[in-house]
Amino acid sequence: MNFLKKIGIGIVILTSIALNGYFLISKNREMTVTEVHDGDTFTLGNGDRIRLLGIDAPELGNCGASESASLLKSLILNKVVRITDEKRDVYGRRMGLVQTIGLTGSHPVNEKMLEAGWARPNYDPNSKSEDLKAAYKDAKENKRGIYSSLCKKINPTPPSKNCVIKGNIDKGTGEHFYHLPICRHYNQIVLDLDIGEGFFCSGKEAENAGFRLAPDCLR
Repeated sequence: MNFLKKIGIGIVILTSIALNGYFLISKNREMTVTEVHDGDTFTLGNGDRIRLLGIDAPELGNCGASESASLLKSLILNKVVRITDEKRDVYGRRMGLVQTIGLTGSHPVNEKMLEAGWARPNYDPNSKSEDLKAAYKDAKENKRGIYSSLCKKINPTPPSKNCVIKGNIDKGTGEHFYHLPICRHYNQIVLDLDIGEGFFCSGKEAENAGFRLAPDCLR
């Protein structure tokens, strides 16, 4: 093999390495998290908005929302991530199971959010459903995050004597009900502030917020 041929081969090899490096850097830039919006939604370097599959974090303004967003930031902001089990939600956003990629290893972000207690499972089918359920169960049993007294009010105290109506969401059906002090189950109502339950000052206020009088109040 003559000298010029060796140089040619060397140039081809170096060019290939450079191109591969360029595409790797470009891909990493696209998959780097540039912004965290709340506890279950973020944006990638390519502009795509991603939602964590299988979990629901507290809505902005609800109890635990800031803590949830802060945890997600600490897990993924400015880090390269891998997304699996991809699908689209009703708004067209990408959804998936998210893992961080780096020298410290890969971390299952969806599971970490549930494990810390700063999100609830929504049971969207995915390959890690059992792991997510186990993380949720552990957080709930150990009263972490939204399951602590910070957001879960077992014997809630009304903010004032004029605002005693309890707004409660049926966890099975998602229906929103409000309970007056005269309602049969009023004293049994536990308020989960992370999902928007709370006190109202009037039936009209509750109805404007999407709640309707509980059936047990009509009997």
